[in-house]
Amino acid sequence: DPGHGGTETGSLGPTGYPEKEANLFVSKLLRKELQDKDATVYMTRESDRDVSLEDRVKAIDEIKPDLAISLHYNALPDGGDAIATKGISAFWYHPQAHSLAVFLENYLVEKLNRNSYGVFWNNLALTRPHTAPSILLELGFIINPEEFEWISDRQQQEKLAGKLADGIEEWLNLSRK
Repeated sequence: DPGHGGTETGSLGPTGYPEKEANLFVSKLLRKELQDKDATVYMTRESDRDVSLEDRVKAIDEIKPDLAISLHYNALPDGGDAIATKGISAFWYHPQAHSLAVFLENYLVEKLNRNSYGVFWNNLALTRPHTAPSILLELGFIINPEEFEWISDRQQQEKLAGKLADGIEEWLNLSRK
C-alpha cells in the first residue's frame, strides 16, 4: 500500500517533495523486487490518485494476502526537532503482525545502517486488517534534511526496496517453519 496519493500529499520534504511520490515510487520498486522472487503483489494504487482508507482496508480484506504493508515516510508536528528526529519505525495492531513489524524494522535498520525510531502498537486503519499480518512502515523522516537526502535519491530508494524485499522473503520463510 503506497500511502497517501491524489489530493492527499502526506508530508513534504525540505524541497517540497511530497511523501505520496516517494511512497509510490518505492512501492513500485518493491513490487518489482518481490515479483523477481516469484511473489504475487497487489497494490492499492498504481498512480497518483485518491484511495480512501476504507478502500485500502477493503482490498486487504478481500484479497487476504500473506501480509499487508503500508509504506510511508514520517514527519513531526509543528515545533518538533526535524534535525534530531530520525529513523525507521513500524506499527502493528493485531498480535499476528507483531513479529513482522519487529523483524522488518530491525532488518532495515541493520541492513541499511539506519537509525531506529522504534516499533509501536497502534490502532491505525492500515494495521487493523486481521485477514493478514498488516503493518505500517515509516521508512524515515522526510522532514529530516539528512534522511531526506537518501529518501529522495533513486539509488538509495532502489537499495531500500531490495533490502525490504529480502526482509519480507526472510520473514515469510521463517514464519512458515
